[in-house]
Parts: sequence; C-alpha cells; structure tokens
Amino acid sequence: MFIFDLQIANYRNYGRVGLKLSKGLNLFVGENAQGKSNLLEAIYLLSTLRSSRASSDADLVRRDLLHTEFPVARLSCEVERQAGNLQLEVAIVGRTTDPSHKAGKRVRVNGVPKRASDAVGQLAAVLFTTLDIEIVAGPPLMRRRYLDMMISQVDRGYLRAMQRYAKVLQQRNSLLKRIQAREANAAELNFWDQELAHAGGVIFQARADALGHIVTQAQFHMDRLSDGMEDLQITYRPAIGGMDATDSPIDETEWTARMIRALTNLRNREIGAGATLVGPHRDDVSVEINSLPADSFASRAQQRTAALSMRLAEASYLRRALGDDPIVLLDDVLSELDARRRRGVLEFIDSFQQTIVTTAEPDRVREVMTRAAGRFVVRAGSIQRFEGE
Repeated sequence: MFIFDLQIANYRNYGRVGLKLSKGLNLFVGENAQGKSNLLEAIYLLSTLRSSRASSDADLVRRDLLHTEFPVARLSCEVERQAGNLQLEVAIVGRTTDPSHKAGKRVRVNGVPKRASDAVGQLAAVLFTTLDIEIVAGPPLMRRRYLDMMISQVDRGYLRAMQRYAKVLQQRNSLLKRIQAREANAAELNFWDQELAHAGGVIFQARADALGHIVTQAQFHMDRLSDGMEDLQITYRPAIGGMDATDSPIDETEWTARMIRALTNLRNREIGAGATLVGPHRDDVSVEINSLPADSFASRAQQRTAALSMRLAEASYLRRALGDDPIVLLDDVLSELDARRRRGVLEFIDSFQQTIVTTAEPDRVREVMTRAAGRFVVRAGSIQRFEGE
C-alpha cells in the first residue's frame, strides 16, 4: 500500500498542508524543530489512531487554536492498497469550555463514521525513531507498547481485548482496595477474575504468537547489520507466574485457565497490595545480545542496532499478516547509522512500496537523496517539493 495524497490542518505546528506523495522513497529535509517528526507522527496516527509521542489529544491541536471555541485538528489521506483504495479522515478535537463538545477523535473510513477500534490498521505503518533504543534499554512498558502497536494493526480482536482488559483491571483494582479497607467482600472478585482472565488470555496468546513470528526475522537483521558479530535473543516473559522459558500454553483457553489459577493463588497478596499482581499489564520481553541482557551490558550502538532489527522484523510481520506492504516511516534514523548499516537498511526497505524518510543532515545520506522519488523541504510548519540536486 502507499499514500498518494495527504492533508494536514491545524496539527501540531502545521496550519494547512497538502502533499502529493510518490510511490517509493520520499525524503523530507529540514532543520530540527521544523515539523519533520510531526509529519511522520500524523501518518502513524492515521494508522494506529494513537500518537507516537503525545500523552493527550489536546497536545496534537495547533497551539494557537487551543483557546478558541472549537479547537480541532484534521488529518486525511488517500491510499492505494490491495484490499481496495482507502480514504481515511481523523478529526482531533481538543478540550473546550462547552460541555456539549467532547474531546477526542472522530474517524471516517471512505466517508463513513467508524469507531477508532474499527479504523486501526486500515492504513498500516511502521515507525522508526531515534527513541526506539528504549525498546531495548527502557522499562517493560516500552516493550509492551512495541507489541501492542504492532499487533493492533492486524488484529482488531486484540485491540478490543486490550480495551476490555484495561477497564476490568481498573474495576478490579478498585475492588481490591475496598476489600482491603473492609468495605467489600473478597467473593466479589470471582466475577472480575473471570473477566480479566478471558481478556488476558487473548492478549497473552497474541503476544506469544507475534513474537514467535518476529524473532527469527529480528535475529536475521541483527546478524546482517553487525556482520555476524552480534547474536540477538528475544524471549517473551508473560506475567502469569509459575512458567519458564520453555513452557508456553497452546491457545487462549489455556492462557485464560492459567491466569485464573494465578489470580486465585495470589488473592491474599493482591488484597494486601490493593493491586492486581499478574496479567499482561506486567508482561516483559527479554532482549539479550550475545547471551547478555541488552539493557545492562550492550553498548549504545548494539542497543540501537537491536532496536532497528526489531523494527525491521515488525515491518516483515505486518507485511506477512496483511498480505500488503505497510508504509515505512524513518524519522531521522539513517543519519545516526554508519555507512554499512545504512546500506543494509536501505536494501531492505527498497522492497516496500513506500518509505518516508526525514533528515536534518542531508549530506550524511546522499545515497537517499539520489534514490528518492519525491524530495521535500520542511521549514517552520510548511512543506515544499524540492526538484534540485
């Protein structure tokens, strides 16, 4: 798939921008803080309906509109894909003083209003950023987010299970605190245990299955990018208790049963803690390089290569699951790589229908400039096509 038309209005530092994008490689050049990352964030939001950086939708609306009567940012794109051409529109409504105006997102697919969960993955994308090193070196939350954003684009059942799990988890934690304060009976947990375990079983199974597909690809890319000097190991660490690396339930039903047992066994501890101590919200993924924990023993260059390898594997996973190419987005990543690693990445992404690359240092990526089908200059929230050398 590829985007051939992109429209942005009142998003971040952009007023109104319309772009005709090319199939193949599109290069956006500009100094820092001009809007390059905002552009890729906008495309990724059209895919996942979540910002890759903002904690609140209000942060996405152009700042000088935030105190107006109806602050709203709009994104839209037209996409050619194997499943049929797509028109996707997202309106992001900021907070207002009018209680009848609800903040949040409004989505249309081919002109028809849709729930966000039904629009996720209509446009598929994988985003590479300089912050990806946190997938390897950061807290477990970053690795869970990596899995969630990837799987949600190909499995709406997973997205619905995550939404259900989050709601039930909140209710169950609230009940645990009330039981702890002797304001509720422990027997009330039985219903919430079942609900949490059923949603959790879907999440556990999907994460295990996805990692099963990306590990080999990630190892291949790590080996290739490091000239065979570095071996990457990735292992799922489900927070369910009583499991080792060789033990993996075979389906959602078994994951659900295991979680119910874990919740039953830990009930007294959870009441004492006032919190749910097992479940997908506490999962982790172990990343090792040459059999040593990557977060503690790997160099920054090794961590960066491992994270890049995991993103390349994600692109392959999306392609395999969808039967179509995702849009590949690289935000100022190539200029940080040495020439050999850059060549390795470019050789891989050349096989995808559309890649969008940003850089603040065009002289360091001359090979990208020469092969780009579309070249653009980003300056202070405006974008102009560049036809020169």
